[in-house]
Amino acid sequence: MTIEKTSGNVTKAAVEETAVKSDKKLRRALTTWDLLFLSLGGIIGSGWLFAASGAAILAGPGAIFAWIIGGLIVLSIAVVYAELGGMLPRSGAIVRYGQYSHGSFAGYLFGWAYFLSAVSVPAIEAEAVITYAGTYIPGLVTPSAVLSGVGIILAALLMIFFFFLNYLGVKIMGKTNTGMTWWKLIIPLGTVLLLFAVHFNIGNFVLHTGLVPYGWANVFAAVSLSGIVFSFLGFRQALDYGGEAKTPQRSIPIATVGSVLIGIVLYTLLQVVFIGQVNWASIGISPGSWNLLSGGVVTAPFATLASSAGLVWLTYLLFADAYVSPSGTLNVYLGTSQRTLYGLGTLGFFPKRMIKINEKHRIPFLPLLISLIIGFVFFAPFPSWYKMVGFITSATVFTYIVGGSALMTFRKHAADFKRPFRLGAASILSPIAFIGASEIVYWSGWPLVGYLAIAIGIGLIVWAVMVYGFKAPGSFSAKDLKAGAWVPVYIIALVILSYIGGKTFGGIGILKFPIDLIVVAVVALVFYFWSLYSGYRTEDIEEIATLGTQYVTQEE
Repeated sequence: MTIEKTSGNVTKAAVEETAVKSDKKLRRALTTWDLLFLSLGGIIGSGWLFAASGAAILAGPGAIFAWIIGGLIVLSIAVVYAELGGMLPRSGAIVRYGQYSHGSFAGYLFGWAYFLSAVSVPAIEAEAVITYAGTYIPGLVTPSAVLSGVGIILAALLMIFFFFLNYLGVKIMGKTNTGMTWWKLIIPLGTVLLLFAVHFNIGNFVLHTGLVPYGWANVFAAVSLSGIVFSFLGFRQALDYGGEAKTPQRSIPIATVGSVLIGIVLYTLLQVVFIGQVNWASIGISPGSWNLLSGGVVTAPFATLASSAGLVWLTYLLFADAYVSPSGTLNVYLGTSQRTLYGLGTLGFFPKRMIKINEKHRIPFLPLLISLIIGFVFFAPFPSWYKMVGFITSATVFTYIVGGSALMTFRKHAADFKRPFRLGAASILSPIAFIGASEIVYWSGWPLVGYLAIAIGIGLIVWAVMVYGFKAPGSFSAKDLKAGAWVPVYIIALVILSYIGGKTFGGIGILKFPIDLIVVAVVALVFYFWSLYSGYRTEDIEEIATLGTQYVTQEE
């Protein structure tokens, strides 16, 4: 077998062997419950505190449908990754699948986009904590829910605290997260039951405006822009920590799918309660004017509703949860962005020191430090939870586009690999996941899709600096460029579709709703089949098979 050389005379085989050695140094201490609660900890974060309000503003009672639509699309993506995660459990897993199925060019583009999404989440969760605190501490947040200078400093200090918690190692971080997630699960469920029992106005669902007062286009827009899909994205944690699980082949599928199902039920109930709890007289707005919601209903939605219902003690509890829920997700995502950089390092895109494991705490320290620093940068362009959520959603879901394609590519070109979890009807669910992810990116709207394209383009500059400046071995062969050519072309296609799309999604309106959704689905299906045609048994998959490292086990 001939392995092509990369820059610096380092073979891909050598890169994979180095990655395997680093993988074996990771501490495999996470149980199925730990992985499930890592994913739930990512799902139940600031989304439950803000997304119900944002969705109601965009879609009114139709926000309930938005949660179900968004949840089902994410579920279709999650079941695809459940097979991938069980087949190839690796830390930083999602950034590796694109390379394993379509070569280093596609792998890097998807990996970089994923890193951008992961590294920005700690910043948005810190913003959530400070935004709630700004409700009763003057000077932290402006009336438009934007953090002040002091608020940004406090958010940065919060990130630093969880940086040190992650530094202590995955076992301490995992157990800490499990305790926090129990809290994060109980408080929203308790809020649903209490608010439903004390005050619930069924009339809010009908009024004179109906269930979908602003049209179905706004329902779909709410899926991307109000934080709905963002709230579900935490399912990926079980995948990203898979290389540190005791029994990854069994635990990853259970945690991945189970967390999304729990999330769909919980968030739909929260939206129902939010719609039924709005007291129009107390907030001084004409009944049914969902798009005019403002003030405390935006900066502290459920706490404000609890106060108007006379549940003062619940208000205090919800303010306390405003520290715990986002902080728990911040804690998890600092580890996720760290493992994403680590995953890119194992693929040869960054110097070898990026995958060096700290011997004492068994974590890759340099990626953790870099993730913290880059996370600070996101406060500048996105100083508000509502401003950042759309970008994170589009960047993350764009990386999920490759999942369905990778699954079917592996079915064809890596049929010899064991699959502890084998997805039924994969030939149907894989294109559905591909199309669903594409629609969510489109719903993010113009100009956010354009910003995403620019951010991914910047990633190529970073790649050039790493390879030619720091001698990282991750160059692109002609074969890799051909296999991954569909990715940049698809990015351009999504940008064009976003620009000419419906005005509800920020476009100039050449494509009217719902024709625009049909066009996006057709274009997505074309690129799905192109991606299947481009996939092959990459050198990385061949090396994993040759070295017998499909499952990495802990060295004694």
